[in-house]
Amino acid sequence: MQRQNLGDMLLAANLIDEVQMQIALAEQRQTGKRFGSTLVDLKFIDENVLAAFLSKQIDIPCISLLHIEIPKKLIRKMNRALAHECKAVPVRIDEKNRLEVAMADPTDLEVVERLEDAVAMEISPLIAPESSIRTIIDKIYPDEVSPDDTLSVKRPETRPTDPVFWDLIAELDSGDLDQRLTRIEQSLDQIWVLLEKVLRTVESRESVQDSFGSTRSER
Repeated sequence: MQRQNLGDMLLAANLIDEVQMQIALAEQRQTGKRFGSTLVDLKFIDENVLAAFLSKQIDIPCISLLHIEIPKKLIRKMNRALAHECKAVPVRIDEKNRLEVAMADPTDLEVVERLEDAVAMEISPLIAPESSIRTIIDKIYPDEVSPDDTLSVKRPETRPTDPVFWDLIAELDSGDLDQRLTRIEQSLDQIWVLLEKVLRTVESRESVQDSFGSTRSER
C-alpha cells in the first residue's frame, strides 16, 4: 500500500475545495493532528463519508465497530495508550495469521509499522470512523486505577498474607469485575514480557561467559 495524499484525493473527488484544503493544512500545522481528523473537526467533511471514500480509493474494507465483540487475547496485544495514539483497535486475526486492525487513517504507513513492531505481527488495516474507534477504546481499555483506590482496602493484621494477594483483591474489590480482571490479565502479560527479556539477557550473558571460559582454557 503506497502512501497517497489524502487532500489531493478528496480535492479530485470534489469532496473538499481548494480553500478548505488550505485552511485544513494551516490548522493541521498548528495542532499536529492528522489531516483527515482536521477536516472532520472543521466540519468540512463527514467522518463516515471520509471512511467510505478512503475504503473505495485504497481498496481497504470499512468496518462498523459498534456491534463487534473483540476477544480479550487480542485486546491484550495493544494497550490503551498505543490504541489512543494510533487511533486504532485490534479486531480479529485473518486466515493468513495477520492482525486486522481498525484504523482512522490506514494510509499512515508510520503508524502501521509502529503497530506491527508493538504487536509483533503483520497488520492488515481496516477503516473505521475515528469517533467509533474512540468509543471502542473507552469500552475495551478502562482508565488506569488510581493508587488511592488500592489504599482503601484494609488488610487484616491478624492474617499476614503475601502483599501481591491483597493487591489483586484491591483490583477485584473496586469497580466492574470484568474490567478489573482485564487489567490484571494485562499486568500479568506485561510481567511475563519483562521476565522473558530478563531470561534472554541472562542466557546471552551466560553464553558470552561460556565462550570466554572456553577460549581461556584453550590457551
